[in-house]
Amino acid sequence: MSTTPGSRKNQFWPLLSLLILIIAGLVVGWVYMDLSGRVSPHPQQSFWTGKKGSEWTGIIRFEKTGFSQMNVQLILGSTLKFSNPSQKALDLKIVTWRGKVASELHIPAGGKAQWIPKTYGVYDFYDATTTTFGSFTIPGSDGERAYQVVARKSSPYYPAPAYGVVAVTNANGGGIPLSSHYGPHEVPGVSTLTGKHFRPFMNQPPWIEVPGGTMTFKPWVVVIRADTPLQLYNYDGMDHSFFPGVYPVMLDDHGRINFYHVSFQGIVLHKNGGRGQIMFHRPGMYHILCTIHSYPWGFTYKSHHFFGGFPYIMDVIVIVEPAKRA
Repeated sequence: MSTTPGSRKNQFWPLLSLLILIIAGLVVGWVYMDLSGRVSPHPQQSFWTGKKGSEWTGIIRFEKTGFSQMNVQLILGSTLKFSNPSQKALDLKIVTWRGKVASELHIPAGGKAQWIPKTYGVYDFYDATTTTFGSFTIPGSDGERAYQVVARKSSPYYPAPAYGVVAVTNANGGGIPLSSHYGPHEVPGVSTLTGKHFRPFMNQPPWIEVPGGTMTFKPWVVVIRADTPLQLYNYDGMDHSFFPGVYPVMLDDHGRINFYHVSFQGIVLHKNGGRGQIMFHRPGMYHILCTIHSYPWGFTYKSHHFFGGFPYIMDVIVIVEPAKRA
């Protein structure tokens, strides 16, 4: 069968268009892979502040699956208040982020309770019936362990832990020791990055890593100054993300209640050595989430069943203090 010059021309243009689309797709894919793991050291960060209304008293309500406020910044000397509107008693445990018990409160059905912390620091509060404070060994870390709240298998809401985080600071947002001051007795083990015991997490500049063989941020709490570059490393065999959580922070200054929420451009940390950098400009509390392996659910977070660290939530707390010690 013969073809005319016109028909050959008509066949040529669809092939050329297809070739152009393929090349364009490859270029877009390359740009995404190259840039998604990197973020400008000065990302756009929107900072929302406001109130929930004049009727808001600052009391944290137990909501069965979690608490009405998951993130709290409490000025030292203020009182953290809880209420239990459920029909069952609530056994509330408050621990430091390393698991040391700070307080245990038994709140009857319909009752209230309160806690006044005596020292600066980062604390977890959780429903001790459905949630516990667990730990697991990080592979290749000379016995180092990760410590986080985790849902009990007997919980009707498993794998969602009912918990919240409190950062107790001074009025300027400072007071908590910077992570660079931590010693090996507080954060034990060998660093994947440095291979050293001494101050394994916080050299210069400060950094967070995802160790190989497990899916957790290490350390779980980092305390830095504003305008300090924070390095991020991923040594795991899977991609991870570093995104702002969805729940705002309740700021309680001796009963004066405000709310804030900081959002920023998230980072994808590619597997087997992916890295990124971020700089926080405003003092406050940042509850970060790997959105690939965990997600918000019912006043708390849940981990996906395919998540290798299941049922632990893949989150991390970054406390940003004023650029100069307050």
